[in-house]
Amino acid sequence: MKVWIVSLMLCAVFGLRTASGEAVVTKNEQNSKLPVEIVETKEAEEQVEDLSPADVAAKIAVEELAISERAYCPPGWINYRSRCFQIVRSAMSWLNAEKHCVSLRATLASVQNPDEQYFLQNLIASAGLPLAWIGAYNFQGTWLWIDRAGFYYSNWLSLSSVSSYPCAYMRSNAGWSNTNCASTLSFVCSINPTVC
Repeated sequence: MKVWIVSLMLCAVFGLRTASGEAVVTKNEQNSKLPVEIVETKEAEEQVEDLSPADVAAKIAVEELAISERAYCPPGWINYRSRCFQIVRSAMSWLNAEKHCVSLRATLASVQNPDEQYFLQNLIASAGLPLAWIGAYNFQGTWLWIDRAGFYYSNWLSLSSVSSYPCAYMRSNAGWSNTNCASTLSFVCSINPTVC
């Protein structure tokens, strides 16, 4: 069992090297000539023998999480965790903002947790905007995200009648509010790019 886990770990390390375009390094080469990332990986390979199967599995899980959260964003987009974001300063209705995002192969941004909330608020504030559309909308009494993410996190500052004001926006210095979808605001687009 331990041999299988060590083999799995070595395959994962080898896969990381080849996926990033780095050459496979033999043991006969000197560490001083290797890039720092390869040296650290090589040292990790040597330490595998000292790890328990549970430690190896945990280490693999951490490495896979780090890889899955490394997004490669197109020029003009800002990377945050596994997604890319872009502020659009042009004021548009919620529907036209979503159409614009779709033309960029994106959607209006969903907000999945407090960290993303904080990041997006700072992004909006750094663009000099007081508020911006996000991808939340109300359909038949239920709040949904236009990107089809689960609506498990919210940060409402105020909620007006959803029948008259079914579209949500984020404030740069507070929580969310809802308003008429025909109002014109700047907005935040988001894409889930190909991850390595």
